[in-house]
Amino acid sequence: MKKWVVKALLVCLATGTFLSGVSAPPAMGAGATTSMKKNSQVSKPVSQPVHNMIIFNDYQVAGLDSGGWNWVKNDEFILPPETALDIDLVQTTYGSGTNLNRSEVLLDGVELPEYQMEQQSAQSTFRWQVPRFSIPAAKLSPGQHTLTFVVTDARSQKSTVHVRFQVEAQNFPSIFEGEKPEGEQVPSGSQTQIFGMMGSTSFASTVPGTWKLINKTTNAEIRSVPAKVFSTGTLATGNYDLMFIPDDSSMSTWMTHIRVGMAELYVGTDASGQKLSQGQQITAPSAPGVVKLYSPVVGRWSVNGTGQTLTDSQHFEVVIPDMMAGMTMTVTFEPNQAANTNNLWGGSTIEVKIQVPGAPNSCDPASATATLDVLMQPNAKSTLMVERENLYSSNSTVKLYQNPVHVIWLATAAEHVERGSEASDDEGPGFWAVDNVVVDESKLNWDHTALLLSSYKPGRYKVNYYSKREPRQSWCGYIQVIEDSPPIPSAPACAKNEAGLAPAPGPILLKNKRGSEYRDGQTVIVNSAADLDSLRDLRLVSTYAKRNGNKKIKDGSGKDTITYYMPNLVWTYGEMPFGSSQDYIGGTISSTNKVQVFHEGKEIARFMPSTNEEDEDKGEESLDLKAIIADNENKPGVYTVKVTNVFSYKTCSIVQKDRKYGKELDERERDQTMTFTVEVK
Repeated sequence: MKKWVVKALLVCLATGTFLSGVSAPPAMGAGATTSMKKNSQVSKPVSQPVHNMIIFNDYQVAGLDSGGWNWVKNDEFILPPETALDIDLVQTTYGSGTNLNRSEVLLDGVELPEYQMEQQSAQSTFRWQVPRFSIPAAKLSPGQHTLTFVVTDARSQKSTVHVRFQVEAQNFPSIFEGEKPEGEQVPSGSQTQIFGMMGSTSFASTVPGTWKLINKTTNAEIRSVPAKVFSTGTLATGNYDLMFIPDDSSMSTWMTHIRVGMAELYVGTDASGQKLSQGQQITAPSAPGVVKLYSPVVGRWSVNGTGQTLTDSQHFEVVIPDMMAGMTMTVTFEPNQAANTNNLWGGSTIEVKIQVPGAPNSCDPASATATLDVLMQPNAKSTLMVERENLYSSNSTVKLYQNPVHVIWLATAAEHVERGSEASDDEGPGFWAVDNVVVDESKLNWDHTALLLSSYKPGRYKVNYYSKREPRQSWCGYIQVIEDSPPIPSAPACAKNEAGLAPAPGPILLKNKRGSEYRDGQTVIVNSAADLDSLRDLRLVSTYAKRNGNKKIKDGSGKDTITYYMPNLVWTYGEMPFGSSQDYIGGTISSTNKVQVFHEGKEIARFMPSTNEEDEDKGEESLDLKAIIADNENKPGVYTVKVTNVFSYKTCSIVQKDRKYGKELDERERDQTMTFTVEVK
């Protein structure tokens, strides 16, 4: 209704005149039997209070008809989302002497005392235009509501009118990360993180509209682009608002907050603790003990060299073993980054150091009971050989020569590094420290049983080792790596085609199209079939034997030299087919993988290399777990995906028997497994 019409109505009511030109007829009692029009409510007798007019946002929703009945337009008024409700109200009370006119309002049966008002007058017929009041949008959730209006006179007589109306839900456009409108929608009001010193991201809409990018610090508009797809361009560290205004005016404006910068870390369990910066060092309270860390965003935590890891978490407890006294530990946090965001400079990983109080253990053989071996490989063409065996802890310096420095391992057992065997490997995986700093995993072998000394520059180092199996098994000593000509070997060497390097396998991962990773031991809970969409096209990422052409081999010398070619195989880490085999005639290494899917322990699908030698084992490029579950009639329960990698490699070792050296040839296998669980409700 136009505002001027409402004002005219209010003037007429205030003067006792109706727009129809007749006076208000006597109201009928609530018990009258006269028929009423549909959607009407009975007014009180003329001597009792009555509502003359109720108006929502300049639209009349209740009034009196010519017969004296209250009519109400239930379900006719629709309030747009995030809109306040303005209410105009005219009501009449009757009396003699002092006349009271009180207005009360209830929302869905709950009284709103802040809107209760009253007025007194000496008029026997007191028609009162209640001052306009507004109910804020925050009190009106989307959906159906009922407002109840009560007028009361001096004799406590009441008249009540109920008005039912609708509040529209916000109609946001569908917005997606990336340049295509697919995947999971980005809700309005969410926050988009770009971790790094600068970066960019992009969004796509299913409907046309205009994108507006605003710098929150300066409130300056950076870009305004009419399009369905929008790229932020390179954004420096800071905070931004990105709005999408649909061309369709019936749709709501969508917005996301974009934050560019490094992830924040705090000591404690929330953001009230000490804030940490990149590379900052803090001191642990004690050893043994625990240091609690927190980030406002989820990510992957790890303590370098200790095996402590946690994924998809905001909280992390760093366990400080007592043997770490006097050491420095490094904690790495890598926030989960959206698939379509790019951190263009600075990376996203944060490292902080924890200094453990106390004095490091001495290099006393009496307190350090483990023994270690040294293995060396002078160059890429030579064989890894045992240089020293059964080194005891000591303050004396062990000198190792290589020129140039190529590969030097300090290991709990030489045989374990050479062949992957656990024979005589009593100490097992452990914590390693060099000059009282816990060593990063990149300087250790695949199961932390050996330290790659050659990854350090030539020099003298103090090395500590503590067994994870038995902390009392430890080693402490001084190693000096000297870049000089090594002694002339007095033993035969293994040929290239007689041995292959043992694998140092990375973790087995399953990855979907959006880049989400599923690791060993992880569980995903699925509540509906739609939740399985992210498991339709899984790719396998693991270590495997890859062929890089052929390599030339020479056997013999002089006129007796024989030249031949054999596959050049290397261990690599990346995507590979499910149920494939990498086995080549003449190769020194090979690998296969097998994939099994179980439902409640019963195998329902399998992918494995063919046993027929004439078949080419290319395997399956992807795994459609959703289809497998559908073939199992979408039965609820626990589905387990088990991936098994088998690594094979030839071995050659130089052994001394009866004061003579000889070669021992063998072939070893090593298994690596990963299990991933999906719980279907």
